[in-house]
Amino acid sequence: MRCRPAGGPRSPRPARGVRGYRGRVTAPLPYRHLLKREPTQARSRARVEAILDAAAGLLADGDREAVTVRDIAAGAGVPTGTLYQFFEDKPAVLQALAVRYVHRTPDVLGAALARPDRDWRTVLPAVVDGFAELLRREPAMRVLWLHSTLDAATVSLADAADDQLARDLARHLRQIAQAPDAEPETAPGWRVLISVVSSLLRGAFLLDPAGDEATLREARRVATVYAGTLLGLVAQP
Repeated sequence: MRCRPAGGPRSPRPARGVRGYRGRVTAPLPYRHLLKREPTQARSRARVEAILDAAAGLLADGDREAVTVRDIAAGAGVPTGTLYQFFEDKPAVLQALAVRYVHRTPDVLGAALARPDRDWRTVLPAVVDGFAELLRREPAMRVLWLHSTLDAATVSLADAADDQLARDLARHLRQIAQAPDAEPETAPGWRVLISVVSSLLRGAFLLDPAGDEATLREARRVATVYAGTLLGLVAQP
């Protein structure tokens, strides 16, 4: 995605409520491999999340290269030294933000499967629309996806998330369609389907920061037809 917002960066509002957090936390952070140390106190974790929120606000408002560690710390309402307690540098902050977005992938499929009009023909369009809406709602996600060079660990994590999404999609569609001739969950075609959808979404948001509707419409159509062939319900072209 090459959709750079117009105008220069502006500092986001300082995070609120950090001082009110108390106690210990036990659930591991998904981006813990990018931290110099993982926070064990709720207050410290709130600071880390505030740092990522501030980075997201700055990315949404301006040029990624213009964002500085000082800007991020100011936006989070923490001293620069506090940021460096947890993150090595700005790239580590941006990688962690990308990982946080990767972990939202299952939510899109879950919402598509929860629709009252659920049918194998409606799930794929809903998935396309769900990811499109997420990219509209999270400008920083668009910038990271289209502009950033992610490190090998983050790319590997994103690939693993896509692999899981392909398996989950296959399992649910086979159940919904009751298709005995469907390709198994591990068939490569399901992963190709996710790659096709991703490529078309990328093209849509390269053309328009809001998502080019003609490309999104094609993404819905292609994804549904492709899924139908994998389910054995649509003849191979």
